Amino acid sequence: ANLALKSHKEFGDNAPIISVENPPAGMGLSRGEELKDLMKASHDKFVEKAQKEGMSEEKARKEAEKLIGITWDVGHINMIRKFGFDDEKLAEETGKVAPYVKHVHLSDNFGLEHTELPMGMGNVPMQKHIAKLKEQYGEKYDKIKKIIETGNWYQHFQTTPLPQTLQAFGSPV
Repeated sequence: ANLALKSHKEFGDNAPIISVENPPAGMGLSRGEELKDLMKASHDKFVEKAQKEGMSEEKARKEAEKLIGITWDVGHINMIRKFGFDDEKLAEETGKVAPYVKHVHLSDNFGLEHTELPMGMGNVPMQKHIAKLKEQYGEKYDKIKKIIETGNWYQHFQTTPLPQTLQAFGSPV
């Protein structure tokens, strides 16, 4: 909240988004409920501080929503499989954070290790994640930034994972 407010004061409408990423499963803030609670508290703190500086509550809430969000790493949340979670529970985790998601990191794995495979090469239920995000955003879903995060792929194969990722989303590449 402090950083978002400082950025807003300095950059106005061009202030960057402060986006908290869920870490791999088992770490703090790795679950949907924890991140949702952090977002609610951060938004409320932003509103409180902005009002003290003369901003209306309505404007402050709008700015908090715009500036403070979540980067949802579907590979990281998929790692809760090792604790017995299935596709439906993974989608529920996405539903908990959906109102706050600004970015999605696209990386696949088999739920055990942080392997960062291209989408479609593991068992991340991407269509279920997309459905939960679309429930929240509708047509605005396309405004969520999607970032391919497969650093290990390039390191080992010296090729871009883009064709595999596009194919996983139905492109005839």
